[in-house]
Parts: sequence; structure tokens; C-alpha cells
Amino acid sequence: MLDRIREGSQSFVVKAVLVLIALTFALAGIGGYISNAPEPSVATVNGEDITRVEFDRALENERARQQQQLGDFYDTLATDPSFNQRLRNQVVNDLVNQKLVEQYARDNGLRASDEQVREAIRAIPAFNVAGQFDNDTYRITLNSLGYTPEGFAEALRKDLARSQVLEAVVNTEFALAAEAVAIQKLVNQQRSGAYRTFALDSYLAQVDVSDDEIQQWYDNNSNLFAVPESVQVEFVALDAGAIAESITIDEQMVREWYEGNRSAYESAAQYRFSHILIEGDDAAARNKAQEVVDKLSEGADFAALAGEYSDDTFSAENGGDLDFIQPGTMDPDFEEAAFALAEVGDVSGVVETSFGFHVIKLTDKQEGSVTPFAEVRDDIIADMQDERVKQAYYEQQQKVAELAFEMPDTLQPVADEVGLQVRNSDWFNRQTAPSALNHPAVLQQVFGDTLLQERLNSDLIEVNDTQSVVVRVTDYRAASIKSLDEVREQVVSNLQQEKAQQLARADAEAVIAALRAGEAVSGLTELTAIDRRNADLPRAVVQSLFEQAAPAAGAVQADVVEMNNGGLALVQLTSVSAGDVDEATQQQMQEQLENSFAQQSYEAFLSALRDQGDVEISLTSSSNN
Repeated sequence: MLDRIREGSQSFVVKAVLVLIALTFALAGIGGYISNAPEPSVATVNGEDITRVEFDRALENERARQQQQLGDFYDTLATDPSFNQRLRNQVVNDLVNQKLVEQYARDNGLRASDEQVREAIRAIPAFNVAGQFDNDTYRITLNSLGYTPEGFAEALRKDLARSQVLEAVVNTEFALAAEAVAIQKLVNQQRSGAYRTFALDSYLAQVDVSDDEIQQWYDNNSNLFAVPESVQVEFVALDAGAIAESITIDEQMVREWYEGNRSAYESAAQYRFSHILIEGDDAAARNKAQEVVDKLSEGADFAALAGEYSDDTFSAENGGDLDFIQPGTMDPDFEEAAFALAEVGDVSGVVETSFGFHVIKLTDKQEGSVTPFAEVRDDIIADMQDERVKQAYYEQQQKVAELAFEMPDTLQPVADEVGLQVRNSDWFNRQTAPSALNHPAVLQQVFGDTLLQERLNSDLIEVNDTQSVVVRVTDYRAASIKSLDEVREQVVSNLQQEKAQQLARADAEAVIAALRAGEAVSGLTELTAIDRRNADLPRAVVQSLFEQAAPAAGAVQADVVEMNNGGLALVQLTSVSAGDVDEATQQQMQEQLENSFAQQSYEAFLSALRDQGDVEISLTSSSNN
């Protein structure tokens, strides 16, 4: 029986566990597994909530992942409110996609067995020491992440079920060798032709603009001179990072915390078992199991009997060995009998379970251990400091919010009371806000009717999980259009350039007409065997050369394009040569195509689930974190 259970784990599921465990740590929340209390949600997917606990855990771990990947550069990004908002949106959408796939797997009867979960846990490198699963490391890691073993197993079970769905989607894609060849020929394609540039300098001297033309151009393009509404504000900024600098942790308190939570750093004893399974639930199966017990009593070798009698062929090949077993991973009746064995070498009697009849032997026992204080001291200090900072920051937020409400037309008393500084901004609009205020929730209030009209203190606005502000508008300028006098020089320059381009285009079109008439044309620079990666020519020329259709026999293929400097270029395409096929990279190209097709299928699958499902995202930009 157990060997059949194991068979399903020997494919993509176990091979993908390294990816899945990352998903579990980054995207799965434990709150739903250990508490029945209602949790605030950030999204609802087909009637099932994604809780705030799940979102906070996912966001925290995604930040940790990016910080590890980006290093010091992440600290710079983390100060950008728009980056934080994009990160929050990414995480909540990942959670929604994950929930949709989970529901699809469940609705279609896909699940992972207890044995698959157990083997997946044992295969996770984070739980291995010297290449072997280590129960101490397993429990300490789970404890540090806030997981119980049961909760983690349930989260991993869902990941494994989702992987079955994703395997079915992505593993059906393939790419033909001919497709890879065609792509290489296209990517490595070479084109020949000629080009000629038409700089605007020589045409600007020919251009005259009248007052009427200037006025008409200004009227037609007045949107270019729009001035958005802008404000000046005063504000106080709260920063948990500043609070952290003033907090110290007493060494004695650290030691007391360790002693008071010693159980968190203790690992239970580990037990290794072997078994012989006789499948069936009738008297014949029981008698056969009893026969095994009798032979063992007579001194027979357990491993030899396992190879002869056991229906669990997978373990029978290894003398019945099941490796170390964690409580909660096997049949309850099996565990009750197994963990009742006290000494290494003890053998049970006949044990009946839902799988059949077992004979169990305790083959190894490792005593529990305690992680020394010195190894966890720094982590405890960091956790204690983090908790104190969070508490102090929360109290500061409450105090500032209360004072700002009680004295709504000024921020100075608020700042004086809590030791903060009132800062005054220059004029800014929605696109030029100072970094401390450049957040959707802040700008929404600053440019909202209430603050603009009443000039009162805002509510406390949380920018991210460690920063918040209270702001008051002190002055306001409505949106406007710059007058023609203010922008006349710019209007004249733009109008002159447009007229110069018209003259240049006319000359370029005349050259094309001459080419099509078979006339000799001078001034063209020849282009021979140009590839897409050419960096010596103006980019607009290369792009035009590869955008044009191959010329028909006897026809002239040419186009006029604008370059980055405003000048124009005539680009003629004369021939197209298929690119070379590099046999050394052919297999790699085919694999890249397959990956691309698989990604497209996966995205289409998720899109279909979203279209068919009922998804409501309630996460707001002003929410904490």
C-alpha cells in the first residue's frame, strides 16, 4: 500500500519541491490553520477569503527575498512609495492566483497524500544537515517562521496539489526543431540596402512663421502647456526606524526570555522504525501477520522477513525501513503502537490499521536536544527590539492622531508634544511630491476637497509599515494653462521644427520617387549584411530596415523615418538574407521556445480562472504594511 502511495511522489511533485517550498514560505499564511477566529481579509476569491495574516506573511517574506537578492540596493528601493505599492499589488495578486489554482485542484479531485507530504518535507534542503533530514533543524526553522508542524504540512499539501495542476498545464507544451530553426533564421537575419539622413539645420533657415501660425499652433497644442494643480503643505513624519535607534535591550531580559520560552528551542527525541505490512482486513491477513510475529519470537531476522512477507515493496527492499517518522504523519493506530516501543530493537505485536496488519520494530532512537542560548541570543534580541519598536511606534501613532484631531488647524503643538519636527514643503503637484509624501494615500487626501477647502489636519496616513504622516494644506494653486507669452519661444521652436521636417520629408520622398523611376541618386550610404544587433548605425535606421517588407522583384522598397535628433532618414531595403543556424545553440533555442510556450499557457490558464471566477480585492493603498 505505502509503495503505491509513494509512486505519485516520484515525479514532478518532488522534483519541484524546491520551488514549492519557496512559495510556501513566501505566500502561504499560517493563521488560517491555527485559528478559527474571523480574520480581516485583503481579497475574496470565489467566496474564500485571503486573510490579512496571509498577506502580511507573504509581503514580509517577499521583502526578505528581494532584500537578499538585491542587497543594499533594496534599501534604496524600499524608500520609494511607488515601489512599495507595486510590491503590495504583486503579492496580493500572487495570493489570488494561488487561491484560484488551489480551488481548481480541489474541485478536480487533485490532492497530495500524507506520504507525499512527508517525503516532500524530508527533501527540503532547509531541513537537511550533511545531506540528511534533521528533525531539530526542521522544528527550529518552523518555530522561527511561526508554523506548527501540522500547519506547515497543510500548507505544503496545498502547494503539492497546485503543482499537479501546473504540471498538467506547462508539461503539455512542446516546440518542434523546425520552429527553433525558423526562429534562429529570423533572429540572425541580415538585410542590405542604403540610407540617407536629412538634418534639419539646413531647412530651418528656409522656414518663416507668422503670428497667426504661432497662435494657431498654441491653440491646437495648449494641452502641452497645462499646469496641474499644486499645493504647499506642512506635515509631521513618523518613522519607526528613528525609534529603533533609541531602544536598547537589557541582557538579563534576554536571558529570562530564553528560559521562559525554552520549549521553543527544544527538539523532541526522534524514532526510526521498520515495518512489515500484510494487506487485507480478514482473518487470513491477520494470521499471516501473526506468523511473522511468531518467527521473530523464534529469532528470525526482521529485515529478511520484511523482504519475504511485506506488501510494502518499497520499504521491503530496505529491510522494512521507514526512516525517522514524525508524529502526525502516519496512520494513528500505527503511531500509537510504534511510539509505545521503548527500547531500540523492541518489536510490536500485530497492529491493525486502515492499510492492513503491521509488525513494527524500533530500529533507532535519538535523544532530544536544546539549542544553546549563545546560538539564539542575537535572534532573541532582534525579535525583542522589533516588538518594542512596533509597540512604541503604535503608541506614537495613536498620540499623534489624537492630538492632530484635537488641534485640527495646526501641527506645531502635535510635533512639540511627541518630539517631532514640522516640515514645510515647496509647491508640488501629484507628480512632483517630496518623497515623504509621494504615496497614493497621501496624495489622495492632500488633493481631496476636504483638506483643500478646510485647511485642517489630515488623518494619520500610513505610507508603509514603518512610516506615516499627518499633513495640512497651507496654500493651493488651481490647474491652469500657461499663456502664449510665457511659452512663445517654445511654440516658435516647435513650429519651426515641424515646418523644417515637412520640407525634409518632401526632399526624402522626392529621392524615393527618383529611385522608383530608375534615376541615379547620389548621397546614399550603402548598407551591407546588417543584423538586428547593429549598434553603429542610428537605431531608427536599423529598426526601419527590419520593419519593411522584403521588396518584390524589380520594385523599390523604401521609407522615411524620424530619428532621435528630430532629423529624418530615408531607408531603402534591397535584399533579405536568412540568418545562419547555430547547431550548438539549437537545443537551447528549442528549450527556450518550450519555456516561452509554457509561460504563455500558464498565463492564459490563470487569466481564464480569473475571468470565470469572482475575485474581489479589498486591499487599499492606505492599509498598513
